[in-house]
Amino acid sequence: MTLNEITQKLIRQNKSRYILFGLSICFAVAMTGAYGVLLFSRVITDVLMTDGSTYIISLGMYGITMIGIIVFLFYANAIYIQLQMREIGVYLSLGLPPKSVGKIQNQQLDITFLIGGVIGLVSAIPFSFGIWSLLSLFISYTDGTFRVGGKGLLIAGGLWILAWVILRIKNAVHIARLDVIRILRSSSESEEVKGSHPILGIIGLIAVPLGLILFNITAVSYWLKSFSVLFLGVSVIGMYILTAQITSMGSVIKRFFPNAYRKGILFYNLVRQKGNQYILSLFVSSLLITLTVFSICFNGSIFLELYYSIKEEPYDYAVLAGESGEKLDESRIRSFAEESGISLSEWHSLDMLLLGREHQYMDASRNEWAPEIVVNVSDFNALSGMNLSVPDDGYIYFQDSDNAMFQTCSEDRGMFYNPCVKEDFTLQKIELISKESILNQTAKINSFAVVSDDTFYRISDTLDASYKMTYYLFRGSNTENSSEFQKRLLAEIVAINKGQIFVSWQDQVIKDKTGSYEDIYIPYDGNELYAARWWEFYPYAKQTEIDVQMEAGAVYLILIFFIAIISFVSATMIMGLKIAGTIMQDTESYKRAMYLGLKENDLKKIIRKQIGLIYFFPVICGCVTASFMINRFMEASSATRIFEITLVAIGLSLIIFFMQLIIFFFLQKKLVLSTSGIIYESR
Repeated sequence: MTLNEITQKLIRQNKSRYILFGLSICFAVAMTGAYGVLLFSRVITDVLMTDGSTYIISLGMYGITMIGIIVFLFYANAIYIQLQMREIGVYLSLGLPPKSVGKIQNQQLDITFLIGGVIGLVSAIPFSFGIWSLLSLFISYTDGTFRVGGKGLLIAGGLWILAWVILRIKNAVHIARLDVIRILRSSSESEEVKGSHPILGIIGLIAVPLGLILFNITAVSYWLKSFSVLFLGVSVIGMYILTAQITSMGSVIKRFFPNAYRKGILFYNLVRQKGNQYILSLFVSSLLITLTVFSICFNGSIFLELYYSIKEEPYDYAVLAGESGEKLDESRIRSFAEESGISLSEWHSLDMLLLGREHQYMDASRNEWAPEIVVNVSDFNALSGMNLSVPDDGYIYFQDSDNAMFQTCSEDRGMFYNPCVKEDFTLQKIELISKESILNQTAKINSFAVVSDDTFYRISDTLDASYKMTYYLFRGSNTENSSEFQKRLLAEIVAINKGQIFVSWQDQVIKDKTGSYEDIYIPYDGNELYAARWWEFYPYAKQTEIDVQMEAGAVYLILIFFIAIISFVSATMIMGLKIAGTIMQDTESYKRAMYLGLKENDLKKIIRKQIGLIYFFPVICGCVTASFMINRFMEASSATRIFEITLVAIGLSLIIFFMQLIIFFFLQKKLVLSTSGIIYESR
């Protein structure tokens, strides 16, 4: 029999390991490519600013996921080489030098890497499109066109080639150092965790929450927040220590429950002897499960906060009407409401002027001009129930918030600009008011300057109609008819504006102060989502606003869930690969145990325990860590719905747990039957 015939025979006998390794390569490349295809797509970059915090967070999560995928790939290679030891031993026993054996193995690695990588790159786009299409069924998005981000494929291709080169060199060096004796011992070599001790496990268990608590404390302190990231590192290290020590759990069981230890001595020894192999897969899987829960809850908390903000708004409707041309006045609004079967109440109207105001900062070189809405004190008192008084040469600045910073009003005097008479004028700053539930905070107008009635009407007499508006706030009955009422109002407003959106409407007031102004008009048709998000004259309705905001953030939501799916699938694949590797490696140990009298049912219990450890430790560790982590992060942020967000994290953790439970049920059933069948057939 020639060397080629021997090689082909060995490949046929062990084709399952090549398929498993090829699938691992395919998975790593496909996941990296699929995530990158969407992350760098114009669908995302056209909506999210590439230098904004949301996109930077997404890039960070991409980096973490890639680290997990790389670790997974190296771990898959380690199992592959371990399974190849018998084949390598055959070549060495035939007298082939280690370098020649290395060349044979590298040829097989090259073919496996090439096929797996190509399939992974090719499948990245349809996989990304499949998840996009699935999520689009549940998340409404006006521009649902899927676009490919070529940079993502380049990153996936770079990862594939880099891993290929590194693993090729690594395997060649490893094989060159082998001899037959080392190979014979490799299957029974102990890989216990060095320095393992139950106390270290307790330290790791304490370090995880302690690091998150210290992060929470330091993140809200100006002097300590630069150190807060270090405490996240403490939690990660604690998770690793806990993972490492879980493989020595037999020592704890032996000390406190000796009878239980004796019954499961084979299981505990198998886990302890292969401890180093367990650590990496359990740790990375735990991190990815943590990322799955955390990414959804942390990023999705914005929408939960928004939902409650809209729900608690004081008025059901808000309509801004211009003075120029045909006006949408109170009588016409009431007639539309009557036609929609809605009875209006708690009606308020505010006459408004559009002026320019110089935004003043501590550093005067940063001062800049911006549009500012001005109202009279009588209208504001009627709306707010206050009894304010403003001198003719003063102003009060109001913002509908409970913690406004007023960073643009740092000076005692405010500089204003009248665009019609083209003159600057100053008003004395009297007071800064920050109070919630006066206006609808989620509507387009939630802050303005308040001046005396005399000052207001004196300025109004000098302004053109294009700088005058009326803002209506009111409640309505029969909220189920809100959508119909809003559509009537919107159709009227679009008709008044002749089907055009005046994008630079507010900026026109400061066109003399900036050199880059131009009138920008866009058609309403085709820009409905833009209008709903940014157009000042778009009518606000509380019952439909959450739908508008959800659609406006649809790309963000799709990206969040995409990240979560990639992380979850990655964790599941790592756990599945570890299970397959563990069962294959421990087959000889199972056989020896059967020869010593181990019953079939006891063998099945041991296999189930091993599968259960690999499957449920990362799930429990990751979900508990993520739930506590999201609670601490929300405490350190400006979130107000911390309890509700924490409940969402717990609920999501339970969903993930039950999903893994279902996968575990089918996987363990198949593996237990196939493994026990192989062992008994060998007898």
